[in-house]
Amino acid sequence: MNKLSIKDFHRFMRGPFADSIERAFEKHHIFCEADLQSFAWREIKSFLEKHEETAGKFRVINKPFLRDCRTYPDLVVFRRRIPWFVVELKESKAMKEKSAQTECKKLIRAKNVLHAKRGYLVYVARYGQRHAISGPKGEGGRFFFEVPIVLEQSLPKEKVTEWAKEFRNWAKYVVKTT
Repeated sequence: MNKLSIKDFHRFMRGPFADSIERAFEKHHIFCEADLQSFAWREIKSFLEKHEETAGKFRVINKPFLRDCRTYPDLVVFRRRIPWFVVELKESKAMKEKSAQTECKKLIRAKNVLHAKRGYLVYVARYGQRHAISGPKGEGGRFFFEVPIVLEQSLPKEKVTEWAKEFRNWAKYVVKTT
């Protein structure tokens, strides 16, 4: 088995990973960041298990405390015992540029302190642009990557409105009294 490269993982994050998260979001399997974190952890872990050349080489950890950075990223992929990728996850109605910039700064800090290879901001949103951060990424140019899943970009407006109604029904379920 070939050694898993950074490019292989990047193609996975931008392709099959993003597609599976989008399908789960469209089917109302993701209602909050905790759901997104659960789905993301499972998808990444499955991918790494299929591609690791020796058992136990990779480990995906939810919310580890990174003492040197003094942060709790949503997911960290370790290669052996070294942070390889750091993943921040967001679920919201629309991803605002200010929020994305804040997450980008956290990821760049993790890079500078931990020497992780890449940082990913994965977000699911109903509305917004294809990318929350416009223009040059500066210091994060070769490290920070967005994985946007925006329903408005992949579904017609009527479908998004219909999706949002059903989302509200499931996300804030109320028992009907007789």
